[in-house]
Amino acid sequence: MSTGSLDSELEVTRRIGRRDVEWGVVHHSGARSPIRSRRLVRCDGCSLPPPLCLCADLPRLDTRTRVVLLVHRVEVHKTTNTAQLAGRVLTNSTVLVRGAGAHEVEHLPPSGPHLVLFPAPSARVLGPSDARPSQPVTLVVPDGSWSQARRMARRDPACTGGELVQLPDPGESRYDLRRSPRPGGLCTLEAVARALALLEGPEIEPPLVAALDRFIERVHQVRRLGTRFKDRPAGPSSPPPTP
Repeated sequence: MSTGSLDSELEVTRRIGRRDVEWGVVHHSGARSPIRSRRLVRCDGCSLPPPLCLCADLPRLDTRTRVVLLVHRVEVHKTTNTAQLAGRVLTNSTVLVRGAGAHEVEHLPPSGPHLVLFPAPSARVLGPSDARPSQPVTLVVPDGSWSQARRMARRDPACTGGELVQLPDPGESRYDLRRSPRPGGLCTLEAVARALALLEGPEIEPPLVAALDRFIERVHQVRRLGTRFKDRPAGPSSPPPTP
């Protein structure tokens, strides 16, 4: 699959259902807050309300590793999704929306060696030796619920022929916007950051983690302030409302 075709789909998939989508806050109990029924204008890039838009603060990081993020269609509208945030930070990345009704176009597997990051029982441990100076690796990352990600890892054309890999030690997660259904679970951006630290070197991880921390803090701010963001104009002259 060519870089051009991937980049073209990235532009298309980012537009699927991105406008006029309701901001639904999911609490740890799984219940949605009352603001689920009220519309909030939000940024097409980071999914935050314009006064808290993170886009201008995000770094742009170059990597030799090609990262392909397979985002289940259900995740596209979730304001807590971090795969799309990873796609904005990593210049050598592609976001592909997957799942019935997502209108995805079938793709051939990425050219060259590619690894599928999913902690299946059969997955081997990812390590620095997987970085190949002669030919960059493509890292395919399914993003969704456990069952959705597992299904993509097994069946998605982008994963065909790829080798399943997992992180050597997931460690603790800093992501607290959702409850992980499995011990040691990481959000997608954390998993990508730790995988790239093995493939690219440890210096790539801190800026990715810093971007995640800023995103988490601003989502919590939205949860605290709720509908006070409604109908606020976008732009640098529109500071966040005072708690």
